[in-house]
Amino acid sequence: MLRRNHLYPWKIGAPSYVIPADLTANVSLLAHRVDAVQLLFFESSSNAVLAHPFEVKPLQEMAQAHDLTYAVHLPTDILLGDSSAAVRLQGLDEICRLVETLSPLAPFCYDLHLNPAPHQELNLWLDSLDSSLTILVQRLGRTKELVAIENIDYPYAMVGPLVAGHGFSRCLDLGHLKRYGHDLDEALTALASVRHIHFHGVRNGRDHGPILPEAAEEAVLLGEWLWKAEYQGVVTLEIYSLEKLEITLHTLERVWRKYQRSSA
Repeated sequence: MLRRNHLYPWKIGAPSYVIPADLTANVSLLAHRVDAVQLLFFESSSNAVLAHPFEVKPLQEMAQAHDLTYAVHLPTDILLGDSSAAVRLQGLDEICRLVETLSPLAPFCYDLHLNPAPHQELNLWLDSLDSSLTILVQRLGRTKELVAIENIDYPYAMVGPLVAGHGFSRCLDLGHLKRYGHDLDEALTALASVRHIHFHGVRNGRDHGPILPEAAEEAVLLGEWLWKAEYQGVVTLEIYSLEKLEITLHTLERVWRKYQRSSA
């Protein structure tokens, strides 16, 4: 199979669910296509409807064999700003459990949503987040720098000071910015503080779609910003379909040709 990875100064990633199979099968399929795999853990172990068992050793072996980098998407059901201390503690325990379990893989980052707590007043939510993040720093130590807080449906400026104040990193999701009408250009000026980037197409209000050849303007813009910032992190194409991922990879190979390494 033709190797299509390690083409650019930055790494290209894909999520660990592009076919309906387990983590190991997806990583094996992606190993020749991308530089990094985002390991998805969308549900906490205590809330999982279906068990998703995995073994670290095979993932470690594939990373070594194919020079793969791993990122981790922490469960999206974690509520670190909840009014209940028990709920917050459960979320903190889940984060620390996954960080410890996956540490042999030396993940590049751990993406985390700071989800709003339903029906909770803004300042109380932020105070609860502050308390949880303080504890998380104490429990993770220097590993906190690998935790990248992702922008979701609300303006990132709401939590930005807390993220920076506690020393966490940032995960910049460009698809979310477009879907929720937030400022793309302003976000891209902050690339120096961004550890991980999520890139995916948005069409008719739906995200996580392919980057189509006829709609590649944002890919062109992103390439220019990445090059100017000398970005060397991971750009994960958050697309949950092998066919759509292939479309996107072909689009990027065309519009990012001038950034490809001379040896590629």
